[in-house]
Amino acid sequence: MLVVINVDDLGLHPAVRRAVEKLNNYGVVTSSTILANGPDLGEALQLQDRCPELGLGVHMNLLRGRPISNPQHIGSLVDEDGLLHGNYSKLLMRYLSGRVSLKEVEKEWSAQIEYLLDHKVRLTHLDSEKHIHAWPGLFSLAGRLARKYGIGWVRKPFEHTPAARLDKGMLRTRFLQLCLAGNRFFDTPATADSVWGIGDQGENLEPALFEKYVRKYKPKVIEIVCHPGLKEPGDGPLPAEFGPMRVEAQWKAESDALLERGWTDLFRKIGATPVNYGRIDPRTGDIK
Repeated sequence: MLVVINVDDLGLHPAVRRAVEKLNNYGVVTSSTILANGPDLGEALQLQDRCPELGLGVHMNLLRGRPISNPQHIGSLVDEDGLLHGNYSKLLMRYLSGRVSLKEVEKEWSAQIEYLLDHKVRLTHLDSEKHIHAWPGLFSLAGRLARKYGIGWVRKPFEHTPAARLDKGMLRTRFLQLCLAGNRFFDTPATADSVWGIGDQGENLEPALFEKYVRKYKPKVIEIVCHPGLKEPGDGPLPAEFGPMRVEAQWKAESDALLERGWTDLFRKIGATPVNYGRIDPRTGDIK
């Protein structure tokens, strides 16, 4: 079994960058996805040299901050100030009511991918802020963009949760399952067999829960989705133009969970190999 441990939101804040670097050196993070419009992008890009075994992908973003494209060219995606709308429910309602242009989505996502390629990032995969690329019609677009830019993997945010489970984690996974059911799937680029970490977040990012999951579903390739962060005195707040975000509340709990709870021992126990997507052949699912 191959396990990709991916930190979302690289470039958002120095706390995320610190967590990615420390946890990669610790051996429990193998991958991270970058916000092309993140305020910490310049520092985050330096990790490619400091952490050569770290895979880097694009955290495609329709939700937060200032777009990479000219706001005048993507009017359905921005507010009167030229910012992405910053509110998940508002954007979802606009999308479901047909007020979001798919051509403009493609334009902005393409601009973000090209921006990182122009900065010499060796891209291993695509995912998105709040898994928005799972919305009906957008997953196939993500696949098309990956093929266009020669990117071998796209996150398919499908996570199994028991029918009897009744909590916010179950609601998140069920909603994404419903979204994915409205999409056309593809053979290339490749997708992992499953993800884990959407239903179980924060202090529930437990090796024992992950072990139970993989023993039941037996994936060949699985991605752990996580959001650690390591704040230091003097750090500024999250950028106001990114809108309200709950992710900061997960940073410490998930950093502690990854640093202190025996993940490397578990990987050895269950015969799992931590890798990034760039090391996996998308045709076979085996290490290159």
